[in-house]
Amino acid sequence: MKRVTIATRGSALAVGQAEPMVKFLQSKGYEVSWRKFSTSGDQWLLGPLDKAVGGGFFTKELEDAMAAGQADLLIHSLKDVSLERPAGIIPACIPQREDPSDWLVMRADAPEDMVIGTSAVRRERVLSQLFPRARFTWIRGNVQTRLQRVRDGILREEPLHATMLAAAGLKRLGLDLTGLMVRPMSPAELPSAPGQGALLAEARADRTDLVEALAELHDGMTARCVTLERQVLAGIGGGCQQPLGALATPQADGSLLLQAAYAPEGELRRAEARGTDDRDLLARVLQGIGLS
Repeated sequence: MKRVTIATRGSALAVGQAEPMVKFLQSKGYEVSWRKFSTSGDQWLLGPLDKAVGGGFFTKELEDAMAAGQADLLIHSLKDVSLERPAGIIPACIPQREDPSDWLVMRADAPEDMVIGTSAVRRERVLSQLFPRARFTWIRGNVQTRLQRVRDGILREEPLHATMLAAAGLKRLGLDLTGLMVRPMSPAELPSAPGQGALLAEARADRTDLVEALAELHDGMTARCVTLERQVLAGIGGGCQQPLGALATPQADGSLLLQAAYAPEGELRRAEARGTDDRDLLARVLQGIGLS
C-alpha cells in the first residue's frame, strides 16, 4: 500500500478544496492521512496582515512540517504561496482554476457610505476608487466568520455593512447567502490577487511518485496564467500583501488577456495587454503600471 501524508490549513475551506485531490490519490491506491495546521495567518487577529511581522503567513507551518519529514504533500491556495520556495519541495500539480473574481457581499440595507471590512490592501485601495463614499475597516477570521459579522451588522462595536471575499472560496464551500446582496467585481474593476482561485500541490522532493500520480489533475492553461500573474507580482518585489491585482484570462482566439491594477499609496495604476507572447504581455503590463 502506498502511503501519503497531506498537510493543509485546518479551515473548512482549506480542507474542502483539498478533498478532491485526496479522493483522486485514494483512487490511485494511496492510503491518505491528514495533518491540519492553524497557521500564523489564521492566528493573527490584531489587524490587517500587512501589519503582521514576518512572511509565509498561511504556509510556513506546512513547509516546516515538510522539512521535518512529517508531510509528503502540501496543498495550498496559490495566492498565499510566496514566490521563493523552500529547498526540498517540488511542484506536483496546479488543477483547473475556480472562479478567480472577488465578490462584495453586502447587507440589503447597506448605505452609499457603507463600512466595508477587508484586510487586503489591494481590495481597500481599489474599492476606495470605485466606492468613494465607502469607509473601510480591517476584518480577520474565516469565510463563515466574516459573513456572520456582516449579517450581525457590527464589528468591534462599530457598524459593518459589507465584506469582500474570493468567489472561489464561497463556491467551494457552497455557503447560503440568502438575505445578502452580492456584487461580483469584474477583472476590469478589480483584478484578483495573483493566483487567486487556483490551488498548488507541492511534494517532498523524493516523492516523485506523487508528481506522476497527480499529473492527470494538472491543468496547463491554469499553470500558464498563474505563472504570468506571479511574474507581475515578482516585478513589484513579491509578497502576498502587495496592493496588486493581476489576472490572466484565456481568450477564444488563443491569446491571453493580462489585466493588472497596482495601488501604491495615493494612486491607482491600471494596465492590460492581449497577445500570445507571455514575455511581451508581462513587459507591457509592467510598463503600464510604471514598473519597467
